[in-house]
Amino acid sequence: MTRVLFITDHLGGGGAPISILALASTLAERGCLVTIVSLQDKIWHEPPEGVDFQVLSFTYRGFWQKFRRYHLHALRLNDWFASQPEPFDLVIANMHYSHQVVIRSCLANRAWLCIRTDPGAEVAGSRRSGRLARFRHLYHGRRVLCISQGIRNSLAELDIVPAEAQVVHNVIDASGIQQAMQAPVPYDDFIVYVGRLDRRHKRYDRLFQAYKASGVSQHLVVVGDGEVDEAKVLTVALGIAERVIFVGKQLNPYPYIYHARLLVLSSDCEGFGRVIAESLVCGTPVASTDCPSGPRDILKGDLSNCLVPLDDGESLGRRIAEMVKNPPAIRPEHYAAFMPEVIADQYSYLFDAN
Repeated sequence: MTRVLFITDHLGGGGAPISILALASTLAERGCLVTIVSLQDKIWHEPPEGVDFQVLSFTYRGFWQKFRRYHLHALRLNDWFASQPEPFDLVIANMHYSHQVVIRSCLANRAWLCIRTDPGAEVAGSRRSGRLARFRHLYHGRRVLCISQGIRNSLAELDIVPAEAQVVHNVIDASGIQQAMQAPVPYDDFIVYVGRLDRRHKRYDRLFQAYKASGVSQHLVVVGDGEVDEAKVLTVALGIAERVIFVGKQLNPYPYIYHARLLVLSSDCEGFGRVIAESLVCGTPVASTDCPSGPRDILKGDLSNCLVPLDDGESLGRRIAEMVKNPPAIRPEHYAAFMPEVIADQYSYLFDAN
Protein backbone atom coordinates (compact mmCIF):
# COMPACT_ATOMS: atom_id res chain seq x y z
CA MET A 1 0.00 0.00 0.00
CA THR A 2 1.40 3.40 -1.03
CA ARG A 3 2.36 5.69 1.88
CA VAL A 4 2.29 9.45 1.27
CA LEU A 5 3.63 12.20 3.56
CA PHE A 6 2.62 15.84 3.24
CA ILE A 7 4.67 18.34 5.26
CA THR A 8 3.16 21.80 5.61
CA ASP A 9 3.82 25.02 7.49
CA HIS A 10 0.30 24.93 8.96
CA LEU A 11 -3.35 24.20 8.29
CA GLY A 12 -4.43 27.77 8.79
CA GLY A 13 -5.66 30.36 6.31
CA GLY A 14 -4.98 30.55 2.60
CA GLY A 15 -5.47 28.25 -0.34
CA ALA A 16 -2.53 25.90 0.33
CA PRO A 17 -4.07 24.05 3.31
CA ILE A 18 -7.34 23.62 1.40
CA SER A 19 -5.47 22.10 -1.56
CA ILE A 20 -3.39 19.82 0.66
CA LEU A 21 -6.45 18.52 2.50
CA ALA A 22 -8.41 17.94 -0.72
CA LEU A 23 -5.55 16.01 -2.29
CA ALA A 24 -4.91 14.03 0.90
CA SER A 25 -8.59 13.06 1.04
CA THR A 26 -8.61 11.95 -2.59
CA LEU A 27 -5.46 9.84 -2.22
CA ALA A 28 -6.83 8.26 0.98
CA GLU A 29 -10.04 7.34 -0.85
CA ARG A 30 -7.86 5.60 -3.45
CA GLY A 31 -6.33 3.40 -0.78
CA CYS A 32 -3.14 5.34 0.00
CA LEU A 33 -1.97 5.66 3.60
CA VAL A 34 -1.67 9.45 3.95
CA THR A 35 0.01 11.40 6.76
CA ILE A 36 0.02 15.19 7.15
CA VAL A 37 2.66 16.77 9.38
CA SER A 38 2.13 20.41 10.33
CA LEU A 39 5.21 22.28 11.51
CA GLN A 40 3.07 24.81 13.38
CA ASP A 41 0.24 24.36 15.86
CA LYS A 42 -2.06 26.46 13.66
CA ILE A 43 -4.95 24.21 12.72
CA TRP A 44 -8.06 25.86 11.29
CA HIS A 45 -9.26 22.89 9.24
CA GLU A 46 -10.27 19.39 10.28
CA PRO A 47 -8.08 16.73 8.65
CA PRO A 48 -10.06 14.35 6.40
CA GLU A 49 -11.28 11.03 7.67
CA GLY A 50 -8.72 8.30 7.12
CA VAL A 51 -5.75 10.69 7.08
CA ASP A 52 -3.17 10.53 9.88
CA PHE A 53 -2.32 13.95 11.27
CA GLN A 54 0.65 15.08 13.37
CA VAL A 55 1.79 18.44 14.73
CA LEU A 56 5.56 18.76 14.95
CA SER A 57 6.07 22.33 16.09
CA PHE A 58 9.23 24.00 17.32
CA THR A 59 9.45 27.20 19.37
CA TYR A 60 12.86 28.81 19.45
CA ARG A 61 14.30 30.48 22.51
CA GLY A 62 16.75 33.30 22.18
CA PHE A 63 18.66 34.71 19.24
CA TRP A 64 20.85 31.68 18.61
CA GLN A 65 17.92 29.28 18.33
CA LYS A 66 16.09 31.76 16.12
CA PHE A 67 19.12 31.92 13.81
CA ARG A 68 19.29 28.09 13.74
CA ARG A 69 15.53 27.45 13.74
CA TYR A 70 15.38 25.64 10.39
CA HIS A 71 18.22 23.30 11.33
CA LEU A 72 16.83 22.62 14.81
CA HIS A 73 13.37 21.98 13.43
CA ALA A 74 14.88 19.62 10.85
CA LEU A 75 16.45 17.60 13.65
CA ARG A 76 13.03 17.21 15.23
CA LEU A 77 11.61 16.13 11.88
CA ASN A 78 14.45 13.59 11.50
CA ASP A 79 13.65 12.06 14.89
CA TRP A 80 9.97 11.75 14.01
CA PHE A 81 10.74 10.27 10.60
CA ALA A 82 13.11 7.70 12.12
CA SER A 83 10.33 6.59 14.49
CA GLN A 84 7.96 5.64 11.65
CA PRO A 85 7.41 1.89 11.30
CA GLU A 86 7.35 1.92 7.48
CA PRO A 87 9.04 4.16 4.88
CA PHE A 88 7.04 6.66 2.84
CA ASP A 89 6.78 6.20 -0.91
CA LEU A 90 6.21 9.89 -1.60
CA VAL A 91 7.12 12.99 0.43
CA ILE A 92 5.84 16.45 -0.52
CA ALA A 93 6.78 19.63 1.35
CA ASN A 94 4.44 22.59 0.98
CA MET A 95 5.17 26.29 1.58
CA HIS A 96 8.32 28.22 2.32
CA TYR A 97 9.07 27.35 5.95
CA SER A 98 8.60 23.63 5.29
CA HIS A 99 10.98 23.86 2.34
CA GLN A 100 13.62 25.48 4.55
CA VAL A 101 13.27 22.73 7.13
CA VAL A 102 13.11 19.80 4.72
CA ILE A 103 16.25 20.72 2.76
CA ARG A 104 18.15 20.55 6.07
CA SER A 105 16.66 17.18 6.98
CA CYS A 106 17.21 13.56 6.01
CA LEU A 107 14.46 14.05 3.38
CA ALA A 108 16.39 16.67 1.41
CA ASN A 109 17.14 14.48 -1.60
CA ARG A 110 13.84 12.62 -1.79
CA ALA A 111 11.15 15.19 -1.01
CA TRP A 112 9.32 17.14 -3.68
CA LEU A 113 9.13 20.84 -2.85
CA CYS A 114 5.74 22.20 -3.91
CA ILE A 115 6.14 25.88 -4.90
CA ARG A 116 2.92 27.84 -4.44
CA THR A 117 4.07 31.43 -5.04
CA ASP A 118 5.71 32.96 -8.09
CA PRO A 119 9.50 33.19 -7.48
CA GLY A 120 9.80 36.04 -9.99
CA ALA A 121 7.49 38.22 -7.92
CA GLU A 122 9.14 37.19 -4.67
CA VAL A 123 12.66 38.23 -5.72
CA ALA A 124 11.62 41.59 -7.21
CA GLY A 125 12.55 44.83 -5.49
CA SER A 126 15.47 46.39 -3.72
CA ARG A 127 16.61 43.14 -2.07
CA ARG A 128 16.56 41.12 -5.28
CA SER A 129 20.07 39.65 -5.01
CA GLY A 130 19.56 38.32 -1.48
CA ARG A 131 16.15 36.88 -2.25
CA LEU A 132 17.41 35.30 -5.46
CA ALA A 133 20.26 33.63 -3.57
CA ARG A 134 17.76 32.16 -1.10
CA PHE A 135 15.55 30.80 -3.88
CA ARG A 136 18.53 29.24 -5.64
CA HIS A 137 19.64 27.64 -2.38
CA LEU A 138 16.15 26.22 -1.91
CA TYR A 139 15.33 24.92 -5.37
CA HIS A 140 18.44 24.58 -7.56
CA GLY A 141 19.19 20.89 -8.07
CA ARG A 142 16.13 19.68 -6.15
CA ARG A 143 12.82 18.07 -6.97
CA VAL A 144 10.10 20.67 -7.37
CA LEU A 145 6.38 20.71 -8.05
CA CYS A 146 4.91 23.91 -9.52
CA ILE A 147 1.20 24.61 -9.19
CA SER A 148 1.22 26.58 -12.46
CA GLN A 149 3.28 26.71 -15.63
CA GLY A 150 4.07 30.34 -14.84
CA ILE A 151 5.95 29.28 -11.70
CA ARG A 152 7.92 26.78 -13.76
CA ASN A 153 8.74 29.53 -16.25
CA SER A 154 9.86 31.87 -13.47
CA LEU A 155 12.37 29.32 -12.20
CA ALA A 156 13.88 29.11 -15.69
CA GLU A 157 14.00 32.91 -16.02
CA LEU A 158 15.89 33.08 -12.70
CA ASP A 159 18.37 30.42 -13.90
CA ILE A 160 17.18 28.00 -11.23
CA VAL A 161 17.55 24.47 -12.60
CA PRO A 162 15.81 21.81 -10.51
CA ALA A 163 16.91 18.20 -10.61
CA GLU A 164 13.36 17.46 -11.72
CA ALA A 165 10.32 19.70 -12.14
CA GLN A 166 6.65 18.89 -12.69
CA VAL A 167 3.61 21.14 -13.07
CA VAL A 168 0.63 19.83 -11.09
CA HIS A 169 -2.25 22.22 -10.49
CA ASN A 170 -4.19 22.72 -7.29
CA VAL A 171 -7.10 20.43 -6.51
CA ILE A 172 -10.55 22.02 -6.69
CA ASP A 173 -13.36 20.19 -4.86
CA ALA A 174 -16.18 20.97 -7.28
CA SER A 175 -18.85 18.89 -5.55
CA GLY A 176 -18.13 20.48 -2.17
CA ILE A 177 -18.17 23.99 -3.64
CA GLN A 178 -21.41 23.38 -5.51
CA GLN A 179 -23.10 22.25 -2.29
CA ALA A 180 -21.75 25.20 -0.30
CA MET A 181 -22.62 27.84 -2.91
CA GLN A 182 -26.39 27.40 -2.66
CA ALA A 183 -26.87 29.52 0.48
CA PRO A 184 -28.55 32.91 -0.02
CA VAL A 185 -26.76 36.27 0.21
CA PRO A 186 -28.35 39.64 1.08
CA TYR A 187 -27.47 41.32 -2.23
CA ASP A 188 -28.81 41.25 -5.77
CA ASP A 189 -27.20 42.09 -9.09
CA PHE A 190 -23.58 42.62 -8.05
CA ILE A 191 -20.01 41.79 -9.07
CA VAL A 192 -17.58 40.37 -6.54
CA TYR A 193 -13.96 40.36 -5.43
CA VAL A 194 -12.85 37.52 -3.12
CA GLY A 195 -9.42 37.59 -1.52
CA ARG A 196 -7.16 39.36 0.89
CA LEU A 197 -7.05 43.13 0.57
CA ASP A 198 -3.38 43.64 -0.13
CA ARG A 199 -2.27 46.59 -2.23
CA ARG A 200 1.21 45.25 -2.99
CA HIS A 201 0.23 41.99 -4.73
CA LYS A 202 -3.56 41.81 -4.94
CA ARG A 203 -3.79 45.45 -6.06
CA TYR A 204 -7.14 46.54 -4.68
CA ASP A 205 -6.25 50.01 -5.98
CA ARG A 206 -6.40 48.61 -9.53
CA LEU A 207 -9.65 46.80 -8.63
CA PHE A 208 -11.37 50.02 -7.55
CA GLN A 209 -10.00 52.03 -10.46
CA ALA A 210 -11.20 49.36 -12.89
CA TYR A 211 -14.61 49.22 -11.23
CA LYS A 212 -14.98 53.00 -11.51
CA ALA A 213 -13.79 52.99 -15.13
CA SER A 214 -16.22 50.19 -16.06
CA GLY A 215 -19.27 52.38 -15.47
CA VAL A 216 -21.39 49.34 -14.56
CA SER A 217 -24.45 49.88 -12.40
CA GLN A 218 -23.89 46.78 -10.26
CA HIS A 219 -22.46 47.16 -6.77
CA LEU A 220 -19.03 45.70 -6.03
CA VAL A 221 -19.07 43.31 -3.06
CA VAL A 222 -15.64 42.79 -1.47
CA VAL A 223 -15.17 39.53 0.44
CA GLY A 224 -11.94 39.38 2.44
CA ASP A 225 -9.86 40.86 5.22
CA GLY A 226 -6.53 42.67 5.24
CA GLU A 227 -6.07 46.37 4.57
CA VAL A 228 -9.78 47.11 4.92
CA ASP A 229 -9.48 50.60 6.41
CA GLU A 230 -7.02 51.71 3.73
CA ALA A 231 -9.23 50.24 1.02
CA LYS A 232 -12.28 52.10 2.32
CA VAL A 233 -10.35 55.38 2.29
CA LEU A 234 -9.47 54.78 -1.36
CA THR A 235 -13.11 54.17 -2.31
CA VAL A 236 -13.97 57.54 -0.79
CA ALA A 237 -11.18 59.26 -2.72
CA LEU A 238 -12.41 57.67 -5.97
CA GLY A 239 -16.02 58.61 -5.29
CA ILE A 240 -17.32 55.02 -5.27
CA ALA A 241 -17.72 54.43 -1.53
CA GLU A 242 -21.52 54.15 -1.71
CA ARG A 243 -21.27 51.46 -4.40
CA VAL A 244 -18.63 49.23 -2.74
CA ILE A 245 -19.79 46.85 -0.01
CA PHE A 246 -17.22 45.34 2.35
CA VAL A 247 -18.49 42.13 3.97
CA GLY A 248 -15.20 40.93 5.49
CA LYS A 249 -13.79 37.44 5.37
CA GLN A 250 -16.48 34.77 5.03
CA LEU A 251 -16.20 31.19 6.24
CA ASN A 252 -18.19 30.24 3.15
CA PRO A 253 -17.50 32.71 0.31
CA TYR A 254 -19.01 30.54 -2.42
CA PRO A 255 -22.58 31.91 -2.27
CA TYR A 256 -21.17 35.38 -2.96
CA ILE A 257 -19.36 34.02 -6.00
CA TYR A 258 -22.34 31.95 -7.19
CA HIS A 259 -24.85 34.81 -7.01
CA ALA A 260 -22.51 37.39 -8.56
CA ARG A 261 -22.65 38.49 -12.20
CA LEU A 262 -18.87 38.41 -12.40
CA LEU A 263 -15.78 37.81 -10.27
CA VAL A 264 -12.85 40.21 -10.70
CA LEU A 265 -9.18 39.47 -9.98
CA SER A 266 -6.81 42.44 -10.14
CA SER A 267 -3.51 40.94 -8.93
CA ASP A 268 0.04 41.74 -10.02
CA CYS A 269 1.00 38.11 -9.33
CA GLU A 270 -0.56 34.82 -8.31
CA GLY A 271 0.73 31.35 -7.67
CA PHE A 272 -2.29 29.69 -9.21
CA GLY A 273 -5.32 31.94 -8.77
CA ARG A 274 -7.46 29.38 -6.98
CA VAL A 275 -10.46 31.70 -6.73
CA ILE A 276 -10.66 31.79 -10.55
CA ALA A 277 -11.16 28.03 -10.77
CA GLU A 278 -13.60 28.14 -7.86
CA SER A 279 -15.60 30.84 -9.63
CA LEU A 280 -15.82 28.70 -12.76
CA VAL A 281 -17.10 25.82 -10.63
CA CYS A 282 -19.82 28.21 -9.40
CA GLY A 283 -20.69 29.03 -13.01
CA THR A 284 -19.58 32.64 -12.58
CA PRO A 285 -17.40 34.29 -15.27
CA VAL A 286 -14.09 35.91 -14.31
CA ALA A 287 -12.37 39.08 -15.49
CA SER A 288 -8.71 38.89 -14.50
CA THR A 289 -5.36 40.50 -15.08
CA ASP A 290 -3.03 38.32 -17.13
CA CYS A 291 -0.53 38.31 -14.30
CA PRO A 292 2.16 35.79 -13.49
CA SER A 293 1.63 33.06 -12.97
CA GLY A 294 -1.69 31.22 -12.69
CA PRO A 295 -4.63 32.89 -14.47
CA ARG A 296 -3.62 31.89 -17.99
CA ASP A 297 -3.35 28.26 -16.82
CA ILE A 298 -7.07 28.41 -15.96
CA LEU A 299 -8.67 30.89 -18.39
CA LYS A 300 -7.75 29.13 -21.61
CA GLY A 301 -9.36 28.48 -24.97
CA ASP A 302 -12.63 30.36 -25.36
CA LEU A 303 -12.09 31.97 -21.92
CA SER A 304 -8.70 33.48 -22.80
CA ASN A 305 -10.33 36.82 -23.66
CA CYS A 306 -11.29 37.10 -19.96
CA LEU A 307 -7.65 38.08 -19.36
CA VAL A 308 -6.38 41.65 -19.74
CA PRO A 309 -2.84 43.09 -19.63
CA LEU A 310 -1.50 44.59 -16.43
CA ASP A 311 -2.18 48.33 -16.34
CA ASP A 312 -3.75 50.88 -13.99
CA GLY A 313 -7.22 49.44 -14.44
CA GLU A 314 -8.50 50.83 -17.74
CA SER A 315 -8.27 47.53 -19.65
CA LEU A 316 -9.76 45.64 -16.74
CA GLY A 317 -12.56 48.20 -16.47
CA ARG A 318 -13.47 47.78 -20.14
CA ARG A 319 -13.47 43.99 -19.78
CA ILE A 320 -15.73 44.19 -16.72
CA ALA A 321 -18.25 46.25 -18.68
CA GLU A 322 -18.09 43.89 -21.68
CA MET A 323 -18.53 40.76 -19.58
CA VAL A 324 -21.42 42.14 -17.53
CA LYS A 325 -23.20 42.91 -20.81
CA ASN A 326 -22.22 39.67 -22.60
CA PRO A 327 -21.08 37.04 -20.07
CA PRO A 328 -19.44 33.89 -21.45
CA ALA A 329 -21.08 30.57 -20.74
CA ILE A 330 -19.17 28.50 -18.17
CA ARG A 331 -19.14 24.75 -18.76
CA PRO A 332 -17.74 21.82 -16.72
CA GLU A 333 -14.87 21.34 -19.18
CA HIS A 334 -13.54 24.77 -18.16
CA TYR A 335 -12.58 23.42 -14.73
CA ALA A 336 -12.33 19.67 -15.39
CA ALA A 337 -8.50 19.73 -15.30
CA PHE A 338 -8.53 20.64 -11.59
CA MET A 339 -10.84 17.92 -10.33
CA PRO A 340 -9.47 15.73 -7.51
CA GLU A 341 -9.44 12.55 -9.58
CA VAL A 342 -7.50 14.25 -12.40
CA ILE A 343 -4.86 15.71 -10.11
CA ALA A 344 -4.56 12.42 -8.20
CA ASP A 345 -3.87 10.66 -11.49
CA GLN A 346 -1.00 13.07 -12.13
CA TYR A 347 0.54 12.12 -8.80
CA SER A 348 0.85 8.53 -10.03
CA TYR A 349 3.91 9.71 -11.98
CA LEU A 350 5.51 10.87 -8.75
CA PHE A 351 4.95 7.45 -7.19
CA ASP A 352 6.78 5.88 -10.12
CA ALA A 353 9.56 8.50 -9.94
CA ASN A 354 10.34 7.51 -6.37
